[in-house]
Amino acid sequence: MKLKNKTLRAFTLIESLLTLVISCFMVIMLSGSVNHIFQSVDETLFFLSFENLYRDTQKLASIKQESQTLQISQDAISNGITSVKIPKTVSVDKNYQLVFDKDGGNSSLAKIQFHTETQAIDYQLYIGSGNYKKTETKSVYTP
Repeated sequence: MKLKNKTLRAFTLIESLLTLVISCFMVIMLSGSVNHIFQSVDETLFFLSFENLYRDTQKLASIKQESQTLQISQDAISNGITSVKIPKTVSVDKNYQLVFDKDGGNSSLAKIQFHTETQAIDYQLYIGSGNYKKTETKSVYTP
């Protein structure tokens, strides 16, 4: 009985390293885009939370029939009961203090400005009614 010599076909070291480099490159590129997506979702959720906190503070002032204050600082937004943390990718141009009267209307024509890497979001407040107008401006330069 005679044994056959079989040659095994396998990747060479260079082919294996090339495959590993390509795989690592694809994983790194995908993780970068996933991080960008998470950052974008985090920013969107923050702005929705801010708008809800603004409306809740109005309702609280109206229900309690006493003035309520909404404070916006560099790291958080608070009405004394609830606080919303500002993400690291969002910045506020200055600190704000909004006072809602017992009817839920604000006493300020302030323009609240937030900045992200890709856009600037402005909330123009209307005096008395407590309403606001949201304006989003895309940045000319996006990295």
